[in-house]
Amino acid sequence: MNRLRIFILVSICVSGFTARSVAQNQKEQTELLDRYLSVQQQAIGFNGTVMITRNDSIIYRRSVGKASLELDVQFSSDPVFRIASITKQFTAMLVVLAADENKLALGDQLRKYYPELGQSDWGNITIRQLLTHTSGLPHNEGIADYWDKISFLPLSDRQATDEIFKLKLLSVPGTKTQYSSPGYFILASILEIVYHKNYDAILREKITDPLRMDHTGVGNATDIVNGMVSPYHQLADRLIAAPHRDYALMKGSGNLYSTASDLSKWNNALNGGHFNQIVTDQLFAIQNAQPVNGRSESYGYGWFLRRSSNRERDFNFTGGGTFGCSAISGYYPNTKISVVILSNVSTLPVGEMQSNVESIVFGDRFDMPVVRTHIVMEASQLGKFQGTYTADNGHQLAIFLKGEQLYAKMGQNPFFELYPSDSSVFFGKKVPVQIEFEKDSDDTIKGLQASLKGQSIHFVKNK
Repeated sequence: MNRLRIFILVSICVSGFTARSVAQNQKEQTELLDRYLSVQQQAIGFNGTVMITRNDSIIYRRSVGKASLELDVQFSSDPVFRIASITKQFTAMLVVLAADENKLALGDQLRKYYPELGQSDWGNITIRQLLTHTSGLPHNEGIADYWDKISFLPLSDRQATDEIFKLKLLSVPGTKTQYSSPGYFILASILEIVYHKNYDAILREKITDPLRMDHTGVGNATDIVNGMVSPYHQLADRLIAAPHRDYALMKGSGNLYSTASDLSKWNNALNGGHFNQIVTDQLFAIQNAQPVNGRSESYGYGWFLRRSSNRERDFNFTGGGTFGCSAISGYYPNTKISVVILSNVSTLPVGEMQSNVESIVFGDRFDMPVVRTHIVMEASQLGKFQGTYTADNGHQLAIFLKGEQLYAKMGQNPFFELYPSDSSVFFGKKVPVQIEFEKDSDDTIKGLQASLKGQSIHFVKNK
């Protein structure tokens, strides 16, 4: 047998082994992802879709749960979800495209488009500051009576703008970072001014029609959207119909709906050369290195940017949450992988899920979540755990009782439910934390040990 024949035979054997290995790895990965979603459906009540692509090829797609609990309807092959703040990705792109077309400049001040703002600090706010959350504008909660009244109202565009212009700035524009959805409402309004079209028409012309994102669009509180799932809200250990929230004040910041397939197209198009490189480079360049919305990642225009020493783990993403929606969509630019997680249940930890999915996709060591059961405790028993607890680093953890449910809240983070596994050990479902309370000899609570992601922090109860 000559050398050429030996080389060919070895090449065939190696190629066959590699193909079998890849197929086996993909099969194992798919089985692990299937098992993970099934566990999360039981553990945290995940109800929705996960889709993973590499370039334009689907490497995983699965839905668990139901599109309608009332009608006992399963998810369709490509269900439509609200995507909340993922909307900001699209608004940011439209603004940078408008700048590329010389319709506006990112350094433009608001007084150029709203002369009534005059020489006030409001008038000094620039488009770039709105994009990077450095305008000084607060989030929606800054609007008076927002959750009690305003968020329910079908305001006209003018009324919504007036409500935003009543806001008190939290800082001088350009000096501090404060996450602000109203800032993106203003950006969408400026787009309407410079294009002389509504936001929906601009979005379709510039993005969704060219990319054939046929199931992505602007939502409102009255239109029936074909394929849209029913929205739910997780309240303690049960689901309820999602509370109403009108879309009027969410233009450009949280009013879009989409599918996992459409968002995967969008991720791949942004990273596949469909748009002008000069435009996409601005979106994914670090424009604000300060923490935005409490996150450690840097911020571009409409995107959080995680930069790692391991370049394959660089990740561009945006999360979204509103009543009836928990979502995250992102892209690993150096491995060409897109991950989209969409749910029709609010307050689910989709960021934690994305981290777990990443571990599975990249073959990291991965500990499958455990479905834990809890015991029943009376409110009189739970009440003794209430109080404020302080760690050595100064962080404070508030434990409080509402009705017959115990809750925990760390700093400015959202509160979450705690469930007892025995008389002094509690665990979270939305946040994978275990809390073990410490008692004095007289059975009074003196502190606690909180364990999360392999780290343990000791807290002392304040007197």
